[in-house]
Order: sequence, then structure tokens, then C-alpha cells
Amino acid sequence: MASNSNREFSSNSVSMRISGNLNSKRKAISSDGRDQMTPPPSRENLNSSSPSSANTQTVASNFVSNEGTPNEGTPSPTSLACASKKVRSEVLVHFVKLKDDQGNETGRAKCVYCSKDYLANSEQGTSGLWKHLRDTCKKFPNKKEFVEAYKSRDKMQKILNFQKASESEKSKLSCWQFDQQACRDALVKMIIKDELPFRFVEGEGFREFIQVSLPMFQIPSRYTIARDCYYLFVQEKKKLHALLTSQCQRVSLTTDTWTSIQNVSYLCLTAHFIDSGWNLHKRILNFCVVKSHKGITIGNAIDFCMDEWGLNKVMCMTVDNASSNDTAVQQLKKKLTKKNAFVLGGEAFHMRCFAHILQLVVKDGLESAQYSIRRIRDVVKYVRGSPQRLEMFKKCCESANIKSKASLQLDCPTRWNSTYLMLESAVVYQKAFDKLEDVDSKFLGEFGNDMPSEVDWTKARNLTRFLKRFYDVTCKISGSLYSTSNLYFPEIMRVLKDLQAFQSSNDLNLAEIGRMMREKFDKYWGSIQKMNVMLFIVVVLDPRYKMDYLAAKYKSFYSENDVNDLVTRVTNSLRALMDEYKGNEQVGMGGVINPSNDVEDMVEDEELDDYFIEREKEQSLVSKGELDRYFGELPEKYTHDFDLLNWWKVNVVRYPILSKVAKDVLAIQSSTVASESAFSTGGRTLDRFRSSLTPNTAEVLICCQDWLRSSSKPIQLEETIEDLESLESEITQDPEIVESVMPRTRVDC
Repeated sequence: MASNSNREFSSNSVSMRISGNLNSKRKAISSDGRDQMTPPPSRENLNSSSPSSANTQTVASNFVSNEGTPNEGTPSPTSLACASKKVRSEVLVHFVKLKDDQGNETGRAKCVYCSKDYLANSEQGTSGLWKHLRDTCKKFPNKKEFVEAYKSRDKMQKILNFQKASESEKSKLSCWQFDQQACRDALVKMIIKDELPFRFVEGEGFREFIQVSLPMFQIPSRYTIARDCYYLFVQEKKKLHALLTSQCQRVSLTTDTWTSIQNVSYLCLTAHFIDSGWNLHKRILNFCVVKSHKGITIGNAIDFCMDEWGLNKVMCMTVDNASSNDTAVQQLKKKLTKKNAFVLGGEAFHMRCFAHILQLVVKDGLESAQYSIRRIRDVVKYVRGSPQRLEMFKKCCESANIKSKASLQLDCPTRWNSTYLMLESAVVYQKAFDKLEDVDSKFLGEFGNDMPSEVDWTKARNLTRFLKRFYDVTCKISGSLYSTSNLYFPEIMRVLKDLQAFQSSNDLNLAEIGRMMREKFDKYWGSIQKMNVMLFIVVVLDPRYKMDYLAAKYKSFYSENDVNDLVTRVTNSLRALMDEYKGNEQVGMGGVINPSNDVEDMVEDEELDDYFIEREKEQSLVSKGELDRYFGELPEKYTHDFDLLNWWKVNVVRYPILSKVAKDVLAIQSSTVASESAFSTGGRTLDRFRSSLTPNTAEVLICCQDWLRSSSKPIQLEETIEDLESLESEITQDPEIVESVMPRTRVDC
């Protein structure tokens, strides 16, 4: 493919494409119309420029097809463009301006192919010349390619507009011009990012919108869009592989299993790592079909995916508490041990999901209040059952002088956060429910003695206050845009403190809930032997906490011996980690180095200066005392907006080995799921859209969406009740809409 470059001329000239392919000799037409054979100019003559010839620059044009291939049959007009005046339009390269006997221009130009002449003065313009080449000239070679190039040609004149790369950035002034390929690439990314079906491009509404907004855009078919999605997936996969290879020491993995509506089982494998710039990354590596949810099957599938990506160094794998995952971890450890992929001999490889354990703890606590929750759920469901009931309930709220504008929410029994949100919204309207008994006879008749009592409402208030702590903790620990491993231990201690407070409550119901939840808590987090040592190491590597904080918090709930055991275990494990990383660094530099032997070798070298011997000894001592120096310094001031990754980025020079440990430990994920899925106690099920895809297409779209999206916010395909009511209240303020829409709505009801 011949490359085209822009050559800048003086202020009155334009940028022209320089032809790189000359296939034949050109005809140069003189002013009297006679043809004269002229050899093509050499590349040296084309590229040469001097101040004396600034006003006689050689210009040429090479029309390019959609694929970017030069038109081989088009004669090069480079020898025709050497006129005394500068060429102002590309089309004039295919014409020669005619002159009279005195050498003055006549205002007409002759086609170099068919010798027809046309008006070509500044007043007439060049549209006639373009039309001649496009429609009339029968001798013009490769007319088809010329027409395509003409349609998509760069007309030089661009449009100024204001654009924002993201919502957080300010608008920037930029120049825009139509580009068919760029628009097509953007369309493919929109299909992937916004989870649109391939048939979207064939929709009537989309085509009408393009016809109005961008009529020159040629809409591709759904088959072309699907093929482009696969091409984009391949390109992005190569980029991610290069990133993992060049900027990643070790990765931490999270895995989860999904099931489609057709009962096809999928495995989702996600990598978490920190790059050389200390930026945290979360990337879905695979979304592949597995034969079953058995542990051995899952373990083999993960090992296959890791081999595909070339991942040989792993820090931790975070999984939920399913028994099949325990088997999968053991199966994977057998395979990875042979590859020397672990640190600490694989002791810290298995990390249990924080959100899943907390979810089990909360579920046990809700068991004792199921009857009260069910009664409140039923009355909320009744009110939201029809528009008439909801309208009647709003009148009851007005008569009860309730100022809250929050909407009643129905819960999903498998999502305890929705139960919390339902109770939180319902307790505010207790008086309105009481008034509804007097206004709506069907309300009392349907429930009878099964109406929520005062005891039920009291339990709901206590539960709301009780569950708020767990709701906030789960949201905080399930983030994916920031490091969460350093939050694991502090949040566990806060949960334990709350459970102790509820156990000692004067409210017997609340005390019973606290007792049941504490039993489940102790099952997973009751002793240091049950917890992964990385949970403690990452706290120590937070410069706001360090070892003193860890010991003080643990001492508040456990004995002195337990605290001493914890400190000893963490210190020994951290020193072992540093030794491993130091050894790996030395191997990476060309072989294992023994500092003491090096010093002895230096002493034997008579020509070596004593200064270098002493410096080597000092450096060896400094590296050994790096951890002691870190613990010896005062902790950083505690602030909520403290940037932990940036602190280590700044202090890499001071702690070269410890910073490498911190980079991998801080990438460990506390939860296997994002915030929007952290509350579910049911199975992970693909939606109807993704379930309709073939397995390969599902993996392409899900992985590519994760790689392309700049934000990790969940896509909300459905409007929430609050948003719809807010929008409706604003829209109905328009008098025209109120007159034409609202009366009809009331009649329909």
C-alpha cells in the first residue's frame, strides 16, 4: 500500500496528496493543445524544495479507493502541475489551463484525457470540472475508484465543535470531519458497551436517525457488525496480553459461575493487578462454557485459561464459600505447584469472598424475623398492585401528614439488600398503612389478622438500623475501582463490634438476632487460623495502620496470647515474602546472588577499591533492614481520602523490595462480585439477551465490553421507580402535556 503524506505549501496553497506510484509515462499538454510525450519526474525532483522554487511547488493527486490502494491505472499528473501559479484544487491536476498566443490564461482548462475544455476561472469554480471527470469523461481511467474517493474525500474544511472525553472533563474545542471507518468503529463499540443486539443497525428508528444526523454514513449490516465485534475482540485481547506481560508481576484472580436460561454453565475468570504506574486494573479474561459446576471441572477450566494467557505467577484466588470452589482451589493448587506459581508455598492462595460470608451471616439473622418481614412485604405488594391502590395510599400519606417522597419498594427474597431497602421505605409509612385500613375495605378483608402489628413494625425499625451497617460495609468492600484488600480486616472488626453491641441489647429480639449472627461469624472469622494471612499483611502495608493498629484492634476482642500469635505469624510471613521477591529480583538480573559471597569475592580482588567493598556491605544491610525501617517510622495521618497506591508509588525508591510486595498484595480482591451483585443469595443467571447468544459470541461481547468501558458502573437497562416518578413530575409541569396526556391517563385508569 502506497503511503500518502501531506506537504505544506505557502499560506495561499493547499495540502495535496503526493503520488508514490508512477506506472507509465505521462502526456503533457501544451497551451496550444498539442500532445508531447514527457518522461515522469524523478522522486528526487518531487521531494526537492528550495527557497527559489517556493512559488513553483510540484503538486499531484493520487485518488485512493476505500481499501487505501492507489489506482494503478491512473496516470500521474505530476509533470502537468508545474505552472507559474499555485494549484488551488485537486481537480486541476487533471486539467491544463489554456493560454492564448501571448501566453495569457484564457480562463479555460482542457482535460488531459479527452481534451475537452471547460471554464475554469475563479468565478466559475471547479464543480464543472469535477462533474466532467465523474460523469462525462469516457477516457478517465478507474472512474469507479475516483467516484468513491470523491464521495469520501477530505474537503479540507472541517467543523468546529465542543467535545468531552468524559463527564468529569471540560469541553474541548476540536475539529471534526466525516470519516466512514471511524463512525463504523464507534458504532461497533456502542453495540458492545451498551449491550445492544446486532439487529439494532437494521432498526427503522436508528436508520431514520442516521438519515437525519449523518446521511453520508453507510450503515453496515448486522453481519458486518458481528464480524467487526470479533475483530475488535482479537485486537483488544492482544493489547491486554501485552499489558499483562510487560507491566504485571503477579495477578490475583476472582472466579464465579453463571447459568444461562438454557441451563448452560459459564465460568467467569477475572484478573486484578497493578501496573507499573500503580494503577489498579480489573479485566475479565474469559467467559467460557464449563460442562458442570463440579470442583475438578472448574479447576481444570481455570488452569486452561491461565495457560492461554500465559499466567505463571499468581498471588491469590478469591472465591465464594461453595464446596465446589474448595475442590476447584485444591485441584488448581496441584497443577500450579508444579509451575512454582505461588508465594509462601500456596498457603495464602485461597481467599474467601467477604461479601458472600457476610451475606450468610445476615441471612441467619433475618431468619428470626421472617414472619414480620413477610407481613410487611404483603402489604407493600398490595399497595403497588394497581394504580388505584397507589393513588389511594398517597391520599392516606397526605392525611397522615407524611412528608417523605420515597417510593415503596418490593424486595427480592434472595437479595437481602432489597429486603433492607423495602423495610427502610415501609417503616416511614406506618401511619399511612393504618389509615388505609379505614379507607379501603378490601385491604382489611384481604389480610385480616395477618396485618402487620406494632411488634412487626418495631422489629422492622430495629432490623433497618441493624442492617444498615452490613449494607454499607458490603457496598464499600465490593468496589472494583480501588483497592479493597486493606479494608477487609478493619471492616471485620467493625462488624464484630456491632454484633457484640446487639448481643448485649435490652431488646430480646435484637439480642437473639445478634447471637445467631455471631455464631455464623465465628464459623469463618472466629480465629486467626481461619483467616488468610494476606488479610493481615495488607493491613500492615497500609502506612496509616502498620503493626500497632493490627495488634490493638485484635486485642479488643481476643486474648493477649492470640495477639502475640498474630503478630508473630504476620511478621514471619512478611519477611518470607520479602525474601522471595528479593530472590526473584536477583534471578531476573541474571542469576541468584549471594551478597556475603560477593563481598568475599571482592575482598579477594586486590585491584578493587575498599570504598566499593564497604558500599556493598552497607547496601546488603539496608536491604535486610527495609522492613524494620518501615515499621520504625511513624504512621501516616489517617484521612478518608488517603491515596494508598500513590503513597507506595512515591516511596518505591525508599522501599524497593517492600513496594513490590505491596503492589501484588494490594491487588487482592476481597469480594468476587461487583457491588450490584454482592447481595444476591440466589444463583448467578445470565439475562435473556446474553442467554440468546452463542457461547463464543457471549464471551466476545462480555470480555470486550469489560476491556472497552472506561467506567465500572453497572449498566442499568431498566428505569427505577424513583427515576420514573421524578421524570414524570417534571414532564407533567408542561401545560400542553397535562392537557393532552394526563386526562386520557386518568380515564384509562
